Amino acid sequence: MRRSLILLLLLLVTSASYGKRLDVVVGWDKPPYVIAAQNSGFEVELVRAIFTEMGYEITPIYVPFGRTARIVNSGSVDVGLTLTPRHDIDPALLSNEYIAYQNVAVTLQERHLTISNLQDLSGKSIIAFQTAKSILGEAFFNVVDQQPTYLELAEQKRQVSLLLLGSVDVAILDRNIFHYIKSQFPKKQQYATQIHEIFPVSTYSAAIPDPALRHQFNTILARFIADGRYQALLDNFGLENLLFTPTRQEAIPLTPVQPLNFR
Repeated sequence: MRRSLILLLLLLVTSASYGKRLDVVVGWDKPPYVIAAQNSGFEVELVRAIFTEMGYEITPIYVPFGRTARIVNSGSVDVGLTLTPRHDIDPALLSNEYIAYQNVAVTLQERHLTISNLQDLSGKSIIAFQTAKSILGEAFFNVVDQQPTYLELAEQKRQVSLLLLGSVDVAILDRNIFHYIKSQFPKKQQYATQIHEIFPVSTYSAAIPDPALRHQFNTILARFIADGRYQALLDNFGLENLLFTPTRQEAIPLTPVQPLNFR
């Protein structure tokens, strides 16, 4: 009888433990935001810390960035990271904005290319991150949609490599990702480059279908920002806080957290 009781308690504890684990879809690989090989990066560590405070463990599932929304919509995971309504996701599933990127156009300095607006991309060979056409706006889409020299890649290290080798005129990716990846190349391959700020700062949310879980995530995220833990984590990865940068017209307002009514 005693042995049966112990086994029952172990089963209950095990079940509770599994109930506290969340599957989180993460678009690979976006160092220093996401470093899949180390199961780390700013986004992964931030989300892990928030859910840890909520009493959950996370299991990151790394997929090509363009598949995240599809997997969330299938209902097979608990959370999807780095999403906006433009990713074919129900806006009602999205958390408050927890991260900001700034995509830029990068060229080799020796080519002396002038890119001051989107139209200047016409006629140039371009390598962009996956889903760029979907999320960088209609004007960008119209410029590159019928351009045969436009390509999107999931592997951003390959993007930077093609640019530094001179295989393309322009690479389009987040500025922090570019600087991080470029710094990983041998010094002799770190050719001088020019940054063209032709895109605004873009903010992203997490897709969390469970409304109670999403509400709690928003509450803890706001706490992280208010008490300085958010900034400390950014500093740890050498990232600028673009969520509240003065380069934007205004700081991103946090959506007020409203109590949930479960009646």
